[in-house]
Amino acid sequence: MNIVIFHNGSILGKQIIDTWCEKHSQTSEFHIVHNCSLDDLEEYRPKLVILASDMPSEFEHLVLGKCRDLKLSTLSVLGRGSTVLLGPLETPEIPGCATCLQLRWENTFHRSLLNSILNQQVGSIVEPLHMPLMMSQSDLLTLGDIVTDEIQSIILESPNSPNSKGKVGVYDQEEHIEWVPVVPSHDCPRCNLMPDDDPVLAQLQFASHIMNDVETLRVGTVDFKRLEELFMHTEVGYISAANEFWNGDRYVQADAYIYTPAGTEIAGYGSGLSIIDAKQSAMLEVLERSCGFQAVNRRPVVLGKYSEFNDIAVHPSQFGLHSHELFQSSNHILEPFDEEKKYSWVWAHSTKYNKSVLIPEQIAYYGPTADEKRFIKESSNGCAIGGTVEEAVLHGIFEVLERDGFLNMWYAKMPMPELRLGSHCPSEISEVFNYLVENGFEVRLFNISHDLSIPAICAVAISGENDYPKVVSGSACHLNPYQAVYGALRELTVQVLNLQRTSEERRKEAVSMFLDSTKIKDILDHVVVAGLPEAYPRWEFLLRQENRRQIQSVEEVYTDVARRFQIDSRDIRLILNSVLDDLHGRGFDVIVLNQTSVEVSYGGLHAVKVLIPGMTPITFGYGFQRVRGLSRLFELPYRMGYSPRVLTEKDLNKDCHPFS
Repeated sequence: MNIVIFHNGSILGKQIIDTWCEKHSQTSEFHIVHNCSLDDLEEYRPKLVILASDMPSEFEHLVLGKCRDLKLSTLSVLGRGSTVLLGPLETPEIPGCATCLQLRWENTFHRSLLNSILNQQVGSIVEPLHMPLMMSQSDLLTLGDIVTDEIQSIILESPNSPNSKGKVGVYDQEEHIEWVPVVPSHDCPRCNLMPDDDPVLAQLQFASHIMNDVETLRVGTVDFKRLEELFMHTEVGYISAANEFWNGDRYVQADAYIYTPAGTEIAGYGSGLSIIDAKQSAMLEVLERSCGFQAVNRRPVVLGKYSEFNDIAVHPSQFGLHSHELFQSSNHILEPFDEEKKYSWVWAHSTKYNKSVLIPEQIAYYGPTADEKRFIKESSNGCAIGGTVEEAVLHGIFEVLERDGFLNMWYAKMPMPELRLGSHCPSEISEVFNYLVENGFEVRLFNISHDLSIPAICAVAISGENDYPKVVSGSACHLNPYQAVYGALRELTVQVLNLQRTSEERRKEAVSMFLDSTKIKDILDHVVVAGLPEAYPRWEFLLRQENRRQIQSVEEVYTDVARRFQIDSRDIRLILNSVLDDLHGRGFDVIVLNQTSVEVSYGGLHAVKVLIPGMTPITFGYGFQRVRGLSRLFELPYRMGYSPRVLTEKDLNKDCHPFS
């Protein structure tokens, strides 16, 4: 029986051959063939093919391509500068291969940064920098032993799985090897895990799952150690960078990063009372955003005019379009939507009509799409991740309702009913509330549920001095009212702590943006401007004392939520269906796009984007608000008694919202 090794004269290949001959040639029934050509490979019918290469080359692609054509098991030993990658063991029909690994290797923080620097120096896109193998003789001897032992483990089919099954050994000149899971890549042409979009694939059927945590409405508990093991590694991880920082404040904060083959950085941020809580939150957010950035689970294939689709497509105006004034600039990055122009569309699931519908790819994802130019600026609004599809959909709905509630209040300058903590307030929530009070802030809570029955809370902190930040806000939505309060207070606290660390230079930028709102460009600009003492009058519609009529407790306002939404059932399907029935009964459809990538699915997670036509979406940057076509936004203040008439676009708040 044969083992074939292709090495093209590489140092690694010669070392593997020498070590095998020294350790196993006399005792093994397997013969190692190292002078075989690709054309003769089929004749040898090898049990295993070894690919040994000192640096990336066309040779690697040729060998892997031939082995895949012949459906042969392959073990790669790849030199990458001062690192050697052993595996994963590539077997026919099994996802997770050498190409997946190469995509991970090329798209990490360090190599993306290096390529970015090179591109800036050259002034154009350059090929990735390939370093020659840098290994000492001692390291080569150690590697020879490790590789031949792994070969033995594979060919002898021992009870214990080979280390390289689903994993790559990362050797970094330290005479030891680290085995890291290889998460299959949605970009991999060999694994081909991205099917064409199809209406059947978009359909959803919700299943029952008993919730592990009825307070947070989560089905299961995330295993942080497993999450980190699967996704986080600086050399070959899907998440290749994560940081945590703590300045002695209440919360630890963290960030995590994924890099795409196009060089785009996708970031996730988190906070918590411990490093694990903060990092887990950041990692889950970056995984969620990697699914919402661009299509990674199904390949968009529908290209057409809205006028051709009749009733199978949702008109973009139902999701809010930009004002006509935005497009008047001749060099603007956006163009007006045209019903007679061909755009890319994707299939999503309408929960109200239980059928697949088409929505513009530009609204489904906030990154690059198949369209040459965007007619809309999208965000991660409504994106959510969960242990089940049902859990992700429920929390995606919460996010849409939270942003809708806040923006309806802000745009229409509605003085919302104020709330207070009641006698049943959990102690951890009181602690967060008191932490802000003890640090010199008055904290006020507002009911922003409007015409809906699902609790949505806005928390506002006002400094007792004329300091920065003067006013900060946070908001959240949840079926458990005090979870909504906690989410709003937690977001508020993190914003306060971040703004208190604002540099003098950034403060000056904020004042400049306050004086000229057209300078407000991104998400962080909004909150840094809103916190200025000079911006305090912008909050008067909400905070003036004459608004403080009868202030009810959280319990008094939300008395019937648990019964109405069957929370005591602990069944996520029943709870979700109750929420959907409630929204459907109020005239809303809830459209769900399953965005789960193969990477996220590999971790047992699900990612979705929830869209509710007619509700107000969050946007960032001056002039980019999306209100055209949203009749509810203009009618709501009149229906709720805050305005004597239906509003027009000219009536809306001209100040940029403070949301981030």
